[in-house]
Amino acid sequence: MLLCRVADSLFWMSRYIERAENTARLVDVNLQLLLETDGTSKAAARHWEGIMQSMGDLELFRSLYKEATSETAMEFFTFNRANPSSVISCVYAARENARMIRDQISEEMWVIINRAYLFLKGESATAVWASGPNDFFEQVKEYTILFQGSTDAIFPHHVGFEFIKAGAYLERADKIARILDIRHHTPLPNELDTGGALDLAHWVTVLRACSAREAYQRTYVQDITARNVADLLVLSRVFPRSIFFCLQRLQLAIHAVSGCPITHYSNEVERLIGRLLSELNYTSTDEVIKKGLHKTIGEITERISEIALAFSNLYMFFPIVDPAAKLKNARRESQTNIAAASE
Repeated sequence: MLLCRVADSLFWMSRYIERAENTARLVDVNLQLLLETDGTSKAAARHWEGIMQSMGDLELFRSLYKEATSETAMEFFTFNRANPSSVISCVYAARENARMIRDQISEEMWVIINRAYLFLKGESATAVWASGPNDFFEQVKEYTILFQGSTDAIFPHHVGFEFIKAGAYLERADKIARILDIRHHTPLPNELDTGGALDLAHWVTVLRACSAREAYQRTYVQDITARNVADLLVLSRVFPRSIFFCLQRLQLAIHAVSGCPITHYSNEVERLIGRLLSELNYTSTDEVIKKGLHKTIGEITERISEIALAFSNLYMFFPIVDPAAKLKNARRESQTNIAAASE
């Protein structure tokens, strides 16, 4: 068994790389959506705030900026070090975790993650950003995909590899769920627009943010609908970025660490992931829609958080502490203390 320190660094290195990629995709496609729809500043603010609310970052954003615009949102999600979930913060944190276990990962993995760090730290990032945000985000995604591919192709598939996979698939399942829930937090200006061009554009953006646009076109012949989007991103057994697929691969990684067959469970984290997968396995898309996509996603994200906590308590011997959540809680406590002192 790995030392808990090594397991923790492998796990978080992988989670941060995955988070950086998902954040880059999210900001890139939503920026393009707003440019294409040519919405008002008020509509743009409502749109970005909806995204931040779904990501759990709205309170932190409001403590740092006066108003939500495309410029402030991009800066918050991309370059602001005060946001622990920004692209630059994620890459810096991933590199720090990789540095602490430099002797445990491959040379190729270290080179790629270090290049991403140097790119964001150096003048080249500014030059690429000036030439166009899309080129910048494409460069970020290229680094993260290279890292993931290098890990799969070169890193030995022993217990350390399973911690890397667990971090990646746990993070991906959580972020796909939150991206899918953005549609709930960014309502249309008029309910009559449901099914119209703007509604379609929003669902296309969700698919693109999940790298699912082409997969959707190959799977469904008809126009884009909420039901089919939910079918692909929640319950698909074959699409690598669906919630079900990610949780299934997470289960395989968790059981590979313990050596227990997936037909049984030997600890709490295996029980939690097995129960959630069993429920999703016997849930139909129609049931998801009838229950409500937002409610379903809310329950899934809560269960994912429980799995993450149980996994960390089992193998790392201390509660899992996401720096992003830690900072938000600290700010909340500070504001509460200030309010209490003024009474």
